[in-house]
Order: sequence, then structure tokens, then C-alpha cells
Amino acid sequence: MNQKHENFPTALEAFFLIVFLLGAEVLLNMLVHDSMFFTGVSMEEVDGVIMVLANAILFTAVLHYKGMSYSELFHSAAAVTPARLCLIMVPVMLLIPGLELSLSFIGGMLEEWQPVPAGQQRIFDEMMSNGVHSIIIACLVAPVLEEMLFRGLVLRSFLQQYSRKLAFLASALLFGMAHMNIYQFLCASLLGLVCAWLYDKTRSLWPGIALHAGSNGVALYAYRWAAARGISGSWHPSTALCITALVSTSIGIYLLRRMLVVKDLS
Repeated sequence: MNQKHENFPTALEAFFLIVFLLGAEVLLNMLVHDSMFFTGVSMEEVDGVIMVLANAILFTAVLHYKGMSYSELFHSAAAVTPARLCLIMVPVMLLIPGLELSLSFIGGMLEEWQPVPAGQQRIFDEMMSNGVHSIIIACLVAPVLEEMLFRGLVLRSFLQQYSRKLAFLASALLFGMAHMNIYQFLCASLLGLVCAWLYDKTRSLWPGIALHAGSNGVALYAYRWAAARGISGSWHPSTALCITALVSTSIGIYLLRRMLVVKDLS
């Protein structure tokens, strides 16, 4: 498919795309809320469907405007074969322990400086403790949709217009801002930087989706593990766990540099 408007969105346009997406989700939430009396469906049962529908509206319009197919959105580099992508997934997974310890440390420092308000904590608790539904949203729906938007559309366009460093930073900050709270902003921005680097080197969304899903999965498991043991506040990992995470992440970085940095696939 012949692509058009390769420089869409710009930074300002990307901001308004995110505003549109959030507005679409609010509107759909209102429609569902108003129909709850007649359908008996609870918000917790359909919030994932609402997220998918809002993103579907956005992606259908933007991909048509850009003349891009979904296959091109997910994987645009012919040089990176499916077999090579599968190999790349191994070191990507090895990054997760160290990444999660870093995110946990950042989150803990932020909470010590500014404790989470009760209302925000209730939102976090509901997100994390809603059974299988939370797993599906955190480990499948959110990683796929967010990588499609922030790396597949936003970063892809930014790399055409701005320097690589600025494109990475701007797309990561927009990703952090979209979470709409300071407690997720820093952690999401850091995750966005790593996913941006993976996308730049592979021109595929799959490594970022895998890292994103794994990161969310570990965070969800850690939350439930702590909740089951009545542990609240910042989590302090053992020395052995820190060493294991450091070794795992170091191996992952080394392998990724061997696989992706030696040969520029962009």
C-alpha cells in the first residue's frame, strides 16, 4: 500500500490524537454507564471493550489517512524476518527483571516524596485486583494498543521529522502523559524510551509489545504477591534478587547490542 502523509502526526497533532482517544473512551464510558440499568452490564466487564473500540475508531481513521495497512503498522522492516524476531524476543525478556526493579525504585522514591492520594490508590487497586480481567487488560489489550499508537504511529512519524533522540524523548513523554498521573508518568516514560529504541532498531512493534506485556505482568504479579502477604508501601527486594536481575538485564543488553546495534536495521 502506498503510504501518504508520512509526517503525520507532528508533536502537536500527536497530542490532540491522544486527547481525541481519551475523549472517545470517556464518551463510550458514558454511553455504557447510561445503559447499565437496561443491560445489567457493569463497567468492569466492558472497560477493555471500550478501550478497543475507542482505539479502533482512531486507528481506522489515521491508517486510512496515511494509506497504511495494519501489517505495515506492526512490522515494516523486511530485513527482520519472523525467525530473527523470535530470537530477539529472548534478550528482550531478559531485560524485564532489571527494568522492573528500576521502575519499582523510581515509583518508591516518588511515593516517599508524595504519597499516593486515597482516590488514586483505589483506582490502582481496582486496576490490579480485578482477577483475570486485569491480566487480559494489562498483559494483552494495553500493550498491543499502546504500542500501536505510541510506537507504530507517533514514534514512526517523529523519526521522519525530528532527530532520533528528540523523537525517542517526545514519544516517551507523550506515552507517560497519557497515563494521566504523576505516579505512572515517570515509569511509563522510561518504559517508552526502551520500547522506542527497540522499535527504531527493528521497525517492528512485536519486541516492544513483548517487553510492555512482560513489564505489566511482573508489576501485576508483584502487586498481588504483596497484597496476599499484607505488605504495603515500597517493596524492598533482596540482594539475591537484585543481583539476579542485574545479571539477567546485562545479558539481555549485551545480546541486543550484538543483534541490533552491530547492524543498523533502520
